[in-house]
Amino acid sequence: MQTIDLGLQGKARIWQDEPFVFPGNYRPIYYPIVEERIETTLNDTKTGILSQTEVMIEILAPLGARFLYGCLGAMFMPNNSGKLVLTVCISTESEPQLDNSLASSLDVVRNGIIEEYASSIFEGAKLKLQENGISNIFGSGEVYFRWGAFGEIGSSIAFFHDLAYAVIQLMVNDKGQSDNIKSPVKNFLEQSLSTANNN
Repeated sequence: MQTIDLGLQGKARIWQDEPFVFPGNYRPIYYPIVEERIETTLNDTKTGILSQTEVMIEILAPLGARFLYGCLGAMFMPNNSGKLVLTVCISTESEPQLDNSLASSLDVVRNGIIEEYASSIFEGAKLKLQENGISNIFGSGEVYFRWGAFGEIGSSIAFFHDLAYAVIQLMVNDKGQSDNIKSPVKNFLEQSLSTANNN
């Protein structure tokens, strides 16, 4: 896990190809699935250059008297189906509370991805995949959004849209180079904060 200081007391934590475990916890961020939403984003595609990879990002961003919070993780599994498929695994809204999140002192943070955020996760992921060359890097396979946490106060539909975009972006970045990780997170956060300030 890598922790990034985003300035103004904002923080991000990023996991890449490692257990998705918050500090001080022993169990991965995992929850019972009550529903799976599936969308095919690309047909008749060939094998891409991306091997199996897992990414999770957690962000706390102060915004004056408010703050933004969210955590979202996904796995990409290449296959020979000829399709690029997105799957979002839905939890209930009453999953266990997490005590070691970045927002634990500010919010009630619960494990899971609730139904309210599913459509925005699809939209954020597809927005990134539509950028020039990105879907070809993935190629045939499935992006499986299976990990997440949300705050009762700090999370929103718009923020989970942006988190999904950032997860896809981090999947195609070179791993292990902090500059390559920090730059897209900061760019995503600047855009997300700008949107939030205009609302």
